[in-house]
Amino acid sequence: MIRKTILAFSILLTSLYASAQHEVGTITVKPYAGLSFASMFNGDLDFRRGLTVGVDVEKRLASWFSVSGGLAYAPLGGKYQNGGENDFIWKHDYLSIPITANFYAVKGLAFKAGLQPGFCIRNHQESLGNSTLIMKTMDGDIKSYDLSVPVAISYEFRNVVLDVRWNIGIIDIGSSDPWKGSANMSNSHLSGANFAYVFTIGYQFEL
Repeated sequence: MIRKTILAFSILLTSLYASAQHEVGTITVKPYAGLSFASMFNGDLDFRRGLTVGVDVEKRLASWFSVSGGLAYAPLGGKYQNGGENDFIWKHDYLSIPITANFYAVKGLAFKAGLQPGFCIRNHQESLGNSTLIMKTMDGDIKSYDLSVPVAISYEFRNVVLDVRWNIGIIDIGSSDPWKGSANMSNSHLSGANFAYVFTIGYQFEL
C-alpha cells in the first residue's frame, strides 16, 4: 500500500510543471488531509494506517525560503500481527505541532525540515484477533508527549499542495505493560520511538 501511494504521488509531482509564486512577505494558510503509515523503531511492528488532517500557516521570508507552523491530528502507533488471537494494534493519537523551515529549489518545489512536538490525546490497545478483547487504555510508563523531526518534499500547483514526509521520532515514548488477564496477549507490550510516512494534499491561500 505504501509503495502504491508513493508511486501515485511521484506521478503527480513529476506531471506538474507550473505553480503560483507567492511574494516575499506573504502569509498563506493551508488546510490539508491525507494518509499516515505509522510504526515504531523497535523492529516488531507493522504499519498502522490512518487518516491525518491539519492546517499550516506559512510566512514567505525570501523567494527561496519560508517558515511554517501548524496543528495536525497524527495517528501513530503500529500493529503486531502473529496470527489469530495474538494480533493487536496500538493506537497512539497525537495533536502535533509541525514547525518547519522550507527551502524552494525551483518555483513551487520545496524541501522541508524542522521539529514536531506532539501531545497524546488517546493511548489505546486493541485486539484484532480476539473479539472478547476489544480495546483498553494502556498501562505502564507511557509518556504524554512526543518529539519528532519532519523531513518533507512538497509541490504546489495552482494553490494545490502535494506533500510527502517522514516524521522521525527522536524520543522514546516509554513502555507499556502486557495486556493483563490474557495469556495470548503476553507480548502486547512496546517501547521505542514513533515514526510515520505521511502523504497529504492541501489547498493553500493567501491572507
